[in-house]
Amino acid sequence: SLPTFRHHAIYMGPWDIMSQHFIERTKPPQGISSFTKIRLGWISQDQVLLVNPGSTQWTFLSPLSKKGETLAVKIPLERIWSGSWSHYYLVENRQPMGYDRLLPDRGILVLKVDLDVMEGSGTVKVMDADPDSPYFSHATFRLDRNNRNAFIDKKNNVAIIPLWSDKGTQGVLIT
Repeated sequence: SLPTFRHHAIYMGPWDIMSQHFIERTKPPQGISSFTKIRLGWISQDQVLLVNPGSTQWTFLSPLSKKGETLAVKIPLERIWSGSWSHYYLVENRQPMGYDRLLPDRGILVLKVDLDVMEGSGTVKVMDADPDSPYFSHATFRLDRNNRNAFIDKKNNVAIIPLWSDKGTQGVLIT
């Protein structure tokens, strides 16, 4: 038998329509990630908070499917020769509302971007908070889940910690 559509959605799965075109065949598709929205020009640079390596900063992220002051955090990891960043993390707040109403989970989603990788070969990957759950079903980091309450990358000396919610926004600490 042929593999299911989930078999091929190995980098972002249900967190971006460009990876997995729907979560359930009979329901509307999910939304798209901050990476795709930035590339399409749907998120402006002033809606992305840049946190440089070695810095500590906290912010409140609006749900990605809604309009808001800050929709993503970008954490550069490696600079390419042209002066732009080729490796970085994007942090977004995914909540079941708007186009994201059918997501498998809610919370802080961390994406690792590697622009040196050929398109379709893992340019963007979800940093799965619970890799033992199938198909990125518990991929978000959440303050209310002990085993998913922080993303830590020791190699790059980066920690992303979900904080409390306030009026629909989600607090996050980057250090």
